[in-house]
Amino acid sequence: MKWESSLSADANAHRILPRLAADYFKAGRKAADKNSPKALHRFRISTKRFRYALELFEPVYGPSLKKRLKALHKLQDALGKISDYKSIIELVNGDLSTAADLGKAMKRKTKEFRREWKSFDSRGQLQDWKDYLANSANGKRPAKAAASPQANK
Repeated sequence: MKWESSLSADANAHRILPRLAADYFKAGRKAADKNSPKALHRFRISTKRFRYALELFEPVYGPSLKKRLKALHKLQDALGKISDYKSIIELVNGDLSTAADLGKAMKRKTKEFRREWKSFDSRGQLQDWKDYLANSANGKRPAKAAASPQANK
C-alpha cells in the first residue's frame, strides 16, 4: 500500500497501518518460532520500525496509542537484550566459561521473549490492532479528504 496524496494523513494512517500491523505480526510469529539470534535481531529491527511508524501518528490516535507502544517497547527491550548477549559472546569468544554463561543467559532471554510474544499475540490481538488502527480515536472511520481544487483541473 502506498501513501495517497489525495487523502489526509489521518485517512492514510487508517488505511495503511492495519496492513503494517498484519505484516508485523506475521514477522513476529516467524521470529518466535526460530532459535536464530540473527532472526530475532531482524525482528527487533522490525519492532523498532513498527513502533516508530506508530509514534509518528500519535496525534491521529491520541493517548490510547501509548499503551500499545509500551507493549511494543517491552518486546523491543527483550529482543535488544538477546542481541546484546550475542554481541558480548562474540567479544569473549576465547573465554569459553564466560561465553557458556552468556549463552545460558541469552537462552533465558529468548524464552522470555517468546513468553512476551505469546502474550502479545494472543486472544485476537492482531484483529484488535487492525481494528484499532483502521479507526480514528473516536471509533469512527475517517472521512476521505476533499479533493484539492487543482485535482479538478
